[in-house]
Amino acid sequence: MATALANPRVLVNNLSVAIVPNSCSYTEGLGEQTVRTASAGGGSVQSVYSNNVETNLSMVKFDMFATAENLETILLWKNNANANVISISGDGLTRSFASAVLTNDYEINLGSDSVVSLEFKTDAAI
Repeated sequence: MATALANPRVLVNNLSVAIVPNSCSYTEGLGEQTVRTASAGGGSVQSVYSNNVETNLSMVKFDMFATAENLETILLWKNNANANVISISGDGLTRSFASAVLTNDYEINLGSDSVVSLEFKTDAAI
């Protein structure tokens, strides 16, 4: 029986990160493709395929609880520019993301149930 990928291990710069359950997601970094129609004359058409390499970046998202320790760690990642490395693993899955930069201007809400949502852009997943 297959097991859902519900409890990933997230490492940032080789440090284990405690994330909010069910908040982790990523893209492979394969980019977006476009198919257009070209007129071939006489009522016939041909498809033209292109790969938009501007979109060949991975994205990693996860939430963390708003604790003083987590906020200090997040600030370090933000100041580290694109020198962060992220790894996600669990239940047969392993993905690594190099040159990760924390791109969003994360919002810090203070409260007992508050979380900080983080979004990184990275080189394509390996």
